[in-house]
Amino acid sequence: MKNLFTLIKEDISMFRNKDELGIKDYIVVLNPRMYPVIMFRISSFFEQYHLGIIAKIFSTINFVLFGCDIAKGAKIQGGLYLPHPSGVVIGEYAIIGHNCIIHQGVTLGDRGEEHETSNPTLGDYVEIGTGAKILGKILLDDYSRIGANSVVLKDTPKYAVVVGIPAKVIKYRKVI
Repeated sequence: MKNLFTLIKEDISMFRNKDELGIKDYIVVLNPRMYPVIMFRISSFFEQYHLGIIAKIFSTINFVLFGCDIAKGAKIQGGLYLPHPSGVVIGEYAIIGHNCIIHQGVTLGDRGEEHETSNPTLGDYVEIGTGAKILGKILLDDYSRIGANSVVLKDTPKYAVVVGIPAKVIKYRKVI
């Protein structure tokens, strides 16, 4: 498990690479879109060391200030990028790989009918469009892209672009 500062450094690096203003130094930390990710990292750090009440306080502050509900127990690798974090919901047992992009209003949760650990797993470099719902114990494999407002209920293969309700593969991406 990487330490807190290594993960935050990877997150900052992702923001620097995606920053539309062209700011290529660490002043990008002043970008308010960065704060929900940092707040999650701090909350997760305290949860890891069994300081649940402090973790819950940071998680609640994140929700109240930014409208971003990332459960403190979610397993998220470095490089998470939330271009517009409001309305993002990530469940307690979700697993997210490296350098994923999650847009506004996305839900990663369970269907309510399965065991409590039935949140999705995202591979590396997955991008999820605005308003998409990813539900159940499914895998979005590496380099998948989910269209806006799609409802994904089944696994997606590598490089797939999926859209619709329920989501279906419409093509495969070329990654350079």
